[in-house]
Formats: sequence, structure tokens, C-alpha cells
Amino acid sequence: MKFLRATTEHMLQIKRWFHHFDEIQRWGGPELTYPIEDQTFTELLQAPHFNSYAMLDENNQVMAFGQHYIRLERHHLARLVVNPNNRGQGLGQVLVKQLLDIAIGLHTAQSASLFVFEDNLAAYHCYQKLGFVETDYPGGVPGNMKDCVYMVKVNRD
Repeated sequence: MKFLRATTEHMLQIKRWFHHFDEIQRWGGPELTYPIEDQTFTELLQAPHFNSYAMLDENNQVMAFGQHYIRLERHHLARLVVNPNNRGQGLGQVLVKQLLDIAIGLHTAQSASLFVFEDNLAAYHCYQKLGFVETDYPGGVPGNMKDCVYMVKVNRD
């Protein structure tokens, strides 16, 4: 298993995991539509503030993908996804740990955060196991995240 910066090719592999408007928008936010052109999809994922990473198998197929950036002075994780063919194998925890290790090495922040949809119990429990706890979002959850909970994990040195 390899973990490295995601390329356009990796992102296009991920795009094929989504088959409906609701799926892609829940994962990627309101700017993502379905169907979506390859170039538009990769441009949105490559916005300057995002740091994108892919977990690859021995055949260079993407097993998981995620992004991190600074939000409210925290390492914020976003667009976390595991390949549908690899779910249930604990890769979500590996993905989050790897992203946090990289984020902590790049930027100084005392905590990490993420949003998760309330009905995504597998992801919610994964993040709980990693030490994330549900917390109020300052000023209230943004409108496009109204069905989400905000979770925070304090860095331990």
C-alpha cells in the first residue's frame, strides 16, 4: 500500500465511484454536480487550499482518498472516501491517520476537525475510534452541511 499526493489520474478514478447527484454532492460539496466533466471535477479537487492524497494498492488503483487544509486554525479533513470495493477493511482509519500525520508535519495546529453526515454511521464510528468527538461548530454549521455533525480531535504530542 502506498500513500502519496493525488494526481489527476487518481482523481478521475475516484470520480467513477459516484453514480448519482446526491452521492457526489454529499461527498464533495455543492459545487460538484452529476454528471460532471473530468476537467471540472479535477479543477474543483485541486483548489489551491486543498492538499489531496490517495492510498494506492500494488496495482496503483486508488483504495482511498482524502484532503486536508487549515479551517478555523485546525487541520480540517475533507472529501474522505474509501473505494466501494475496499470498504469494511479498516482503510478509513488508515486514511485519517495518514492524513493527520502529513497535516501535522506541514502546519502548526492544536487540533483536527471534520464534518460527517449524521446518517453515515460507519464513518462516524470510525472517527470516534480515532478520538474525534462531536462539537458545536462556531457560529452554527454552514448551510450546505446542515445534516452533518462537526467533530474535533485534539492533537496529542
